[in-house]
Amino acid sequence: MSEGRQFESVRRYFSDTELAEMHEALVQRVGEVKNLRAEKTQANAAVNASIKGAEKGVFDLQERLANGYEVIDVEVISVMDAPTQGQKQILRVDTNEVIRIEPMTAREKQGSFGFQEPE
Repeated sequence: MSEGRQFESVRRYFSDTELAEMHEALVQRVGEVKNLRAEKTQANAAVNASIKGAEKGVFDLQERLANGYEVIDVEVISVMDAPTQGQKQILRVDTNEVIRIEPMTAREKQGSFGFQEPE
């Protein structure tokens, strides 16, 4: 006779009730996996968008530092016949800084005669 209790692995077939319960559990778990994957995709998209925004800020700042300036739109006015006859000064309205001096066009020169363009 053998000493003590013995055990052996054998097949146990599931009942119809157990199979139905496992089927229901599997359906629920598959739904959970699907929902978690969708949440992961949305979270990744949000994080990736945040990273892109942060990178743009970093790259813009690096470019401004490397250049030592930035280009902005400011209101300007043209002062005709300044500093000399036939030239015009382009001035910043906010600081009165001269941006450039350039020759007046033929049309601008004729404006000093008081001619109006027909409408």
